[in-house]
Amino acid sequence: MPMLLAAICSVTVAGQTQTDELALADRLIVSLEHENAALRERLDTESAANSVLIELNETRKSETAALREALAAKNETITAKDEVIDAQDKLIGELNQRRASIWKRIGDIAIGAAAGAILR
Repeated sequence: MPMLLAAICSVTVAGQTQTDELALADRLIVSLEHENAALRERLDTESAANSVLIELNETRKSETAALREALAAKNETITAKDEVIDAQDKLIGELNQRRASIWKRIGDIAIGAAAGAILR
């Protein structure tokens, strides 16, 4: 009888040990499932962040291109204005050379007055 009792106790202890191991395994499985869910959520979050960063990078590239175009247009405008100023300076120089002296104008007026007097 003691042998039978010992055998029953050892079977009970072995069954209890398996039950404990199953309970621990179940807890471990639940923990791993929670960790996998958290990792999936993190992956989704990082994917969303990555797509936002890609969009931001594309926006910056297009903004940089637009700024370069604006800068080129500004430089063209400045060049055109410089050309207009140079043309006006050249015209002013030509007009200054064509301008008759005051004595020549007085002479032209005198000749005109004399011609008018003769024609009357």
